[in-house]
Amino acid sequence: RTLAASANGDLDLAGGLTDAFGAAITFARIKWIELEADSTNTNNVVLGGAPANAFVGPFGAAAHTISVVPGGKLRLVAPNAAGYAVTAGTGDLLRVANSGAGTSVKYRLILGGSLT
Repeated sequence: RTLAASANGDLDLAGGLTDAFGAAITFARIKWIELEADSTNTNNVVLGGAPANAFVGPFGAAAHTISVVPGGKLRLVAPNAAGYAVTAGTGDLLRVANSGAGTSVKYRLILGGSLT
């Protein structure tokens, strides 16, 4: 995926995504998050911190974020049955943002979880 300079996008984990077969996904729990920032990026890719209905998961609080530098990789795994809870309508938006102006960023994001 690509984000324009200073842009962001909110991924709806409860109904706004599709799986590899094109079927709608409504996560109940996220079990892993993998983010890879392209090595050709100038800016960082920032994960988390949606201004409303934020998915808190591993971030600790709705406003918290994790910044991934160009060429960097992030992997978060919740191996227990509970995972990171997704609350439809109030805690289901995962923001991905470009940290700066001037250039776009490319990234790869893989999410795994449970629908129940």
